[in-house]
Amino acid sequence: MLWGVSGPLFLLDYLGAVAVALAVALAARELTGRRARGTAPDAVELAYLTDRALLACQVGMAALHRAGVVRRGELATLSVDGPPPPRSPALVRALHAALGRPQTWAAVLADPGVGRALRRLVGRLVRDGWLLTPAQRRRIALGTLPLFAVAAVGVTRLVESAVEGRDAGGPASVVGLLLCCLATALGGWWLCEVPETGAAARRLLRRQRRAHAELDPQRRPTWRERGTDQLLTAMALFGPRPLLAVDPGFAVQVGVDPERGRPTPEPKPARR
Repeated sequence: MLWGVSGPLFLLDYLGAVAVALAVALAARELTGRRARGTAPDAVELAYLTDRALLACQVGMAALHRAGVVRRGELATLSVDGPPPPRSPALVRALHAALGRPQTWAAVLADPGVGRALRRLVGRLVRDGWLLTPAQRRRIALGTLPLFAVAAVGVTRLVESAVEGRDAGGPASVVGLLLCCLATALGGWWLCEVPETGAAARRLLRRQRRAHAELDPQRRPTWRERGTDQLLTAMALFGPRPLLAVDPGFAVQVGVDPERGRPTPEPKPARR
């Protein structure tokens, strides 16, 4: 017996250690950023939490479009004709200022004023606890170290058994340990991808999606009967596809991919 432990017994101990290490990694992920403060995010901020800067800008453009101030020009340019909606978020005002002269969508995204507004938005979300700080993200990444440590112990046992010609257990135990080591390392690698959003933001998004489930594009809501706030909320929570239903040409011009996230068609009844 290698290390004074039989192969089957070591495999059971290994699985127990993996369970403990996985619990540590998941706890670090779920408990970090679990508290937020300040007011609840608006539609533009929710969009950033859902899919970062591009979706936030698309929601801002949808707000300007629904206010009737966006004009589409030649060569895929956009411009504004009129003031932004009252009490617009800072990003919406920055997009409106960027469109003071005709611009392409790529030029709007690269506008310095839009970039400053996005940085202020991110800073506010970090300050209020909806986005994780670099220190919090490092804490989550460090929570995966026990998984790699457990995998290293298993690999060390296999290597020592092969080099010294000692018995690490029967073939089934050895193969089982090898597969478990591989799964543990892959699981640790997968958990190393740290989310930008904290636990509070993820809970908020899940709660808002349940509360506004009728706006999910999979349910094909009728947008003619709904107002601007519902359209912006649907885009912020479920992605930009609702804008395609309102104005496909404008949606494509602001970067919405018609093929991305297309709802699954309902099955047609079989002909008899």
